[in-house]
Amino acid sequence: MMSFFFSQISLSEFGLDQTNLQELNERTILVKKWNWDYGLAHKFQRKCLELLEAAPQTRILICCSHPRVFTNGRGLQKPRKGEVLNLVEFDKSLAARLPFPFYQIERGGGLTFHHPGQMIIYPIVRLNPKTLSLSSMINDLFDYAIDTLKDWGLSGLSHENKLLGLWHGDRKLASMGIAIEKLTTFHGMALNFYKDEEMKRALNAVNPCGLNAETYTSVEELMDLKNKTLDDFADSFLRRLAHAWK
Repeated sequence: MMSFFFSQISLSEFGLDQTNLQELNERTILVKKWNWDYGLAHKFQRKCLELLEAAPQTRILICCSHPRVFTNGRGLQKPRKGEVLNLVEFDKSLAARLPFPFYQIERGGGLTFHHPGQMIIYPIVRLNPKTLSLSSMINDLFDYAIDTLKDWGLSGLSHENKLLGLWHGDRKLASMGIAIEKLTTFHGMALNFYKDEEMKRALNAVNPCGLNAETYTSVEELMDLKNKTLDDFADSFLRRLAHAWK
């Protein structure tokens, strides 16, 4: 399936080769690349959307990280009736002053950040209200991250919060921003695995997802990793997803 599916494109155009590809199950292709240039990864997501038009039953799951970069979505989360969220909108006129590259993109959400110490999951998936709705897909991504970390001994994580994300008390561990075109999702979840002091200093000048920079935390800050790596976490997370998304 994999070789046929990607025979129509040049992987090198996106900074990829065959070593970055793996079949997770009969329907799911994994593309995995750490510290992947954001522009190339975004371009690849859009190419995957084209490929899925002819093969809507195929799922492409991208697992990656990026060099330090900021991205800005279509707008901050809107409060429900009676809610007060107190989020701070990013002033786009400040984009040129940011210390890292800035991309205006099509996902939901406000300004967010990426760095090499994150695990990012971009599901390129055709939604179906009977088999995989948007809400169930988002819940799955959060739940499998929670289950993986719980196995490692980290408890107290939840995505049952009025603000979308994965939370440990009042600290945010992962962000979610999804775009949908022709019922197919792209963009996704970014989970902070390692802390990044340089990015943390840069965040003090902005409000990622409308929040104070001190709201954000990482797995490394919440627990003793005991030599566990980002690859270890990704592999355990992906095994859960491969088993569930058959």
